[in-house]
Order: sequence, then structure tokens, then C-alpha cells
Amino acid sequence: MSNLSKVNREKMLKFLDELRQQQNDDESLKAINEIENSLTEKKYGLVWEEHEERVDKELKTKIPVFTEVEDKEIVMDKEKPYNFLIEGDNLHSLYLLKKTHKEKIDVIYIDPPYNTESKDFKYNDDYVDKLDGYPHSKWISFMNNRLKIARSLLKNDGCIMISINENEIFVLKLLMDEIFGQDNYLTTITIKVRHNDRILKGDKDFHEVTEYLLFYRKSKDFKIKKRKEDNTSLSNYKFKILELTNKPQETIIDGKIVHIFKPNEYKIETIDPSINGLKKISIRGSIKEGNSSGRFFMKNFEQLIKSQSGYLYKVFEMGADSLGYRYFRNPLEKEKRVNGDYFQGIPINHSNFKYIPYPNYADFVDYFNTVGYEGGIEFRNGKKPVEFLKYCLMLAGINDNKQAIVLDFFAGSGSTLEAVQQINKSDSGSRKVILCTNNDVGPQQQESYRKSKGLTPTEFKKILLSPNEDWINFMDKNGICHSITYPRVRNVSKGYSYIQSKKRIFIDGIPFNLKYYKTDYINRYGEEELYISDELMDHIKEMVQLENHIKIDNEKYIILYKENDVHKLIQDKDRMNKCKRIYKPSYILFNTEQLKEINKREIEVITIPEYYFASELKEIGEL
Repeated sequence: MSNLSKVNREKMLKFLDELRQQQNDDESLKAINEIENSLTEKKYGLVWEEHEERVDKELKTKIPVFTEVEDKEIVMDKEKPYNFLIEGDNLHSLYLLKKTHKEKIDVIYIDPPYNTESKDFKYNDDYVDKLDGYPHSKWISFMNNRLKIARSLLKNDGCIMISINENEIFVLKLLMDEIFGQDNYLTTITIKVRHNDRILKGDKDFHEVTEYLLFYRKSKDFKIKKRKEDNTSLSNYKFKILELTNKPQETIIDGKIVHIFKPNEYKIETIDPSINGLKKISIRGSIKEGNSSGRFFMKNFEQLIKSQSGYLYKVFEMGADSLGYRYFRNPLEKEKRVNGDYFQGIPINHSNFKYIPYPNYADFVDYFNTVGYEGGIEFRNGKKPVEFLKYCLMLAGINDNKQAIVLDFFAGSGSTLEAVQQINKSDSGSRKVILCTNNDVGPQQQESYRKSKGLTPTEFKKILLSPNEDWINFMDKNGICHSITYPRVRNVSKGYSYIQSKKRIFIDGIPFNLKYYKTDYINRYGEEELYISDELMDHIKEMVQLENHIKIDNEKYIILYKENDVHKLIQDKDRMNKCKRIYKPSYILFNTEQLKEINKREIEVITIPEYYFASELKEIGEL
């Protein structure tokens, strides 16, 4: 069958070639080339209108950096690694994480806005609703920018999980196939989140009771660990076959000797389960083609079910047990069955455990019903239960990796951190979490503020684009990071309580460390007499701490900024004795005596990576 689109496209491309020969001005040739590019670009897959975000515009004139908010630091155990909570646009955060954590993340879990057209998705400081002309293309463009960077952050044996509902799951699947590759798609797990009779909106024809979890790996290096199941039970090995004749019919089938027993020439007995017993397996479903016994039956005996009802076949040189043969049996007509059976002994390679696949369905409805109490904060819209997240992380293999790094760049209520810390508590692990979230104020709070100030929608939109002091103070108090995420994280570290079914439940604190960063900018092109590199050095500490999950405490971990800092450090014997690692820029060099003192104490020296801001400094001519 002809590809009509291809035929028409080739006709148009041929016409463009003819036009190109007739034109000699640059503008016309440029226009023809653009038309040609549009005709030849991808014609199958996900296609959308691309949109530019505010962050994209800002990056043209500014360099993104992190600034630490020191009074929000949580220190529970100085020997433990640090987790990070980053406040700001997550595209900004991902841009910098690509410098510190490229191919270092083990697991990414995200719960992005579902784009339900009910103002749950914010784009360039404005919530997208059903009146917006491009709700889907804005969402896809928004996710595409972030997922491309996310893939670069994952280790080769890493994986990513995304919670989503039916509104965007199908386009998200196509987008993930493009970014991660179809071969790296693992599964879509259906999650029951709501009881059938718990109807949220009665005006709908269908009531949503499930959501979905898209599961992808970075590459084939990621291996899912199947469920481990006890395989020591002998309860199924409870059959014994008595051959009632010494002279059964003998034949050759598929090169194997086969003894054929008619229904009155054998007897099947039920015995106490033992290592000498046989296990009966019905030949149905995947077993028909899933193993050699199933395939042998389907090829040679399945067509005889009616003509040789109740016959037993003893096939020699078959089976992975020690019997040396395998019994197959056709059902009797009176049994009213359409499937045959085979009987096997305990396999020679029988282990105490067996591994079985996970179902692509999970019921967490009870946990979703009580999730409002978790973390000791009020956040009922979209909050994910800790037990659900622990299940996701278990599928991702985190239980077998006590040093894993987990990233959630749609952190919301901070549930991911609590889930990881609970796992750490259970096995004394040192897993680390990076949370990224903005400090947006929800649409209802925005509307409440607007009305309280007597502002028209147009007037309020101007404030959103150019915030005044009053609005900034309102956001500081009511934004999600300040009022939800950070308080939740702090509660997890100290412990909290809540009321459930008229009872107060107490949750013990889990000791961990956390640093709080805010996204920030410096001008890409500053005043001529100032060096951008000097300004960037003011934010180097944040990058070093983030990459190494440590605290620069000027005792155990030290940064040297200037040549004079070296001399001061060497002279301070107490600091030298406590120091374990020194970070320094490449332009600071040690002399022989300084190196001798450093080596004597086995202090590790690390040159601060130029890749933190090398591309930016090259662009402005300072590197």
C-alpha cells in the first residue's frame, strides 16, 4: 500500500527545489529552507506546540546559582550525609543538578501536576485552566524540558517513576518513549486510590478510582528484582501414580519413548505431601507455550483429548526432576475440562526460594484515605502516602542499595523524604534525598488575596509578574515550600502527632541532616570592572556541599578561596588535625612544606570542578 503522505511530501519537496533554483535573495532562500524543514521533520509520534518558559528567557542574561538559607538547616547527626531541599523553579534546579549529579542519581520519583484543567498546573506564573488555548502543549513542553535533564542525571542502572492520572498518561507515555526509548519502558502500574463509592464529583459520567505509575529504566543495566517467595513447602507434591499394567502400549513420539496407559491401566492416588510425591500442573494459559512440557503436550497430545479421553502418557527423558520421565494426562469426558495435566517431581535444582513477577496493579486505597494525617501538616490535594512511596522505591531496588540517591523534583508535601528516611531507619542505611519544589501559592489562596486587596484580575496579574513587598510576604507565609514542604521535613526529623479516629497517634522522629537552598541568579554580563568568576565563587560552597552531600563546616571539610587562606590553615594546627578534606580552586597551589603538612595528616585535597560554571565563564571570556 502506498504511503500517500510520503508521495505528497516528495511532490512538495520537488516543487521547493524548483523554487530554490529561481530565487537568489537570502530571505526567500531562508523561507524555502524553513518550509523544507517543516515538511521533513518527524511525522510519527508526539507532536506539540513548543512554548518558552520564563526560566529559558532568564538564562539568556543570567547565570543560575543556589543560595543556602542557613537558618533552615537541620542537623541531627554530624556523621550522617546531608539531604537537600531546594526552593525555586525545578527547571532552574535541574539545570544546576546536571552540573553536580550527572549520572549519579539512582532513583527519580515525581508526582507532576496532572493538568486536569482545574488550575493544578502553573506555567510562567499563571495557572492553566480549560479556558487556556494550549493546555496540553504547554504541559508537554513543560515536562519535556525537565525529563530530558532528568534522564541525564540517572545512573545507567537507574530508573524513573512518574505518578499520573488518565488526563495526560497517554501523551506522557509517548513522551517518555521518545526521551528514554521504548525498550526502556518497564510497565504501567494501576494504583487504586479511592473507594468505588467515594465519589468526588457527581456531575461526571465516570468516577476515577485509580491513578497510574509509569516506570522506565535508564538502560538495560537496571534489573528489577522479583518478589522472593518461600519455595520450601511440599504441600503440592501430594500425588502418586500407580501403573496397573506391566505391558502398556509403547511408541516413539518426537524421538522419545512413550508408554501409553488407558484409563483402566493406571490409578492416581492422593498421598501425604513428601519429597517423593508428584505435583499436578494444569496445562493452560502461558504454560501451553511457556515451558518444554507445555509445548510437548500441545504439539503431541492436545489434539487427542477427545479421542483418547483419560489416557496417561509416560514420556521418557523429559523433566528437570530425577525421575527420568514425565507423566501427561488427558482429562476424562465426565470431568468437563478442556486442559490436560502433567505431573512433575521436585526439580533437581529446587531452591528454598523462588522469584515471581510483580502485578501491574496495587491497591493502596486505605493509605490514600488516611494520607491527610501524615507528616503532621494539612495538605490533602495530591499528597502521596508514605507506604505507597516505599512500595515504589522497593520496586526501584532502593532496599538493596543503602547508599542510593533519590531525586524528587516535584516534591510537594515532601513525602518522598519521609519514605526514604523510614527505609534508612529500618536498616541503618545512608540513602540521600534531593527535593525540589517551588514556593507557589495555590489558586484559591491567590484569589482570596486578590479579593482581600480589592484588586481586579488585571491588576493582580501585574503583581504576579512584578511582585510587590506585600505579595512577597504573603508568599513567604503561604507558599507550598515554606508552609508545607519544609514544616513536613522538620516534623519528620523531630517527630509529630495527629488525631485519627479520635485517638492521638505519635510518630517518632528520624535523625537526618538537611540543607535548604533557594534558586538565585547573577547577571551573565555584569559591570566591566567586576569579574563574574568572583561572584560565582560566592556560590561555590553550595555546589560542593550538594555534590558531596556534606556540610562545609571549616573543620572537617574546608574550602580555600584565596592563596592567603592556605597559609592561615597550615598555621592553625587544631584545624589541621580536625580536617579530613580540603576543596580548592585550580589557581591555588601548595608549596612543598604545605603539602608535607597536608600529607602527614592524610588530608584529602580536591580541586573544585571547573564544570560547575565552565561553560558560562567561557561564554563571557573569563575562562
